[in-house]
Amino acid sequence: MVRVAFSPHPLLLVTIVVAVCAAIPQAVMAIDLSRLYGHISSKRNGDACHPYEPFKCPGDGNCISIQYLCDGAPDCPDGYDEDSRLCTAAKRPPVEETGSFLKSLLASHGPNYLEKLFGNKARDALKPLGGVDKVAIALSESQTIEDFGAALHLMRSDLEHLRSVFMAVENGDLGMLKSLGIKDSELGDVKFFLEKLVNTGFLD
Repeated sequence: MVRVAFSPHPLLLVTIVVAVCAAIPQAVMAIDLSRLYGHISSKRNGDACHPYEPFKCPGDGNCISIQYLCDGAPDCPDGYDEDSRLCTAAKRPPVEETGSFLKSLLASHGPNYLEKLFGNKARDALKPLGGVDKVAIALSESQTIEDFGAALHLMRSDLEHLRSVFMAVENGDLGMLKSLGIKDSELGDVKFFLEKLVNTGFLD
């Protein structure tokens, strides 16, 4: 005799449980079914999302696949998966990476070094702009350089200077970066970082 092993589909399992419980008193059946449904829902609504659906909607905790992020159709009840800041940040280097990069420049050149990029308010390790983390978040979430300037309340002259730096990078003018005091050993990293922003529409 040949035996075939199979694992029943969850819906079939519920059907079998209902059929078996039909002869059992109503109170017992309700308890059994509540345990079954509770077990199924606890697997679905656990704290961690399934690897195939790793993005958790902040409003209701629903988990969705990464492919549904920024696809033009809201999948979270509040539309968070289509939020412009989220979608911009998804194309940019991670905030942590940007923050570490800015901190490394400050550590190498001193607390006022980024004044050469962001203007007078970028003194004292970016404290007047809210600190490194705030600047990193603004670089990550701001769709354009204008949005970045508005988020950090930059003066128009400082914003135009920053634009000229980005345009120089876009045009391959490394002389502009050297004139800011960026060392030859750092040129590649700085150029790569600024190009990532340019390539994701920062100058649009």
